[in-house]
Amino acid sequence: MHPAPAISRSTQTALAACVLVLGLFTVYRLYVPSNSARPTEETPRRQIDLNRADRNELLQIPGLGASSADAILTHRAERGRFESLDELTHVHGIGPKTMEKVKPWLQLGPGGDEPVERLERKPLPPLTGKAAKIAASEAKIDVNSAGEAELMRLPGIGAALAGRIVQARPFANVDDLRRVKGIGTKTLESLRPFVVAAAK
Repeated sequence: MHPAPAISRSTQTALAACVLVLGLFTVYRLYVPSNSARPTEETPRRQIDLNRADRNELLQIPGLGASSADAILTHRAERGRFESLDELTHVHGIGPKTMEKVKPWLQLGPGGDEPVERLERKPLPPLTGKAAKIAASEAKIDVNSAGEAELMRLPGIGAALAGRIVQARPFANVDDLRRVKGIGTKTLESLRPFVVAAAK
């Protein structure tokens, strides 16, 4: 009986490398989530009204990020209601490709009786967290038309103050915010770089 041929050192090294690569690939598959994960939302979602949606609702739409959602809110505050879904292409940062992705999830006016495919839930930044606060480079928020969710992006503004701002409208100018209970001189100065009070 002949003895088994010895495996050369280079062959042993190659086999060890293959085993290592397979092991790393297995670990990667186990611990890194797949982008094609199934939606966590089990109930069908309805189409979202483009003229009434707040930031959180817009962020649930596939293809819309935080900057696009903010641009939609700013466009709506400055120019009023959308008369057709196609007007969405007038919003800064939304081109034809993005429009094709988001259009099936949107409608104008009340209703929403037509179910669309299940809308995959995307993680939302907390409104009270630092990540959700407005940046100096963003468009100013109109305190006469912004929703509570948008107002909560302002420094020092939580849910209670946002509600009081909405109730105290309209404001003749930014200084007029001082009549809102809870907004003192210091808070007003921190708000001033980020807000406008557009005439109604």
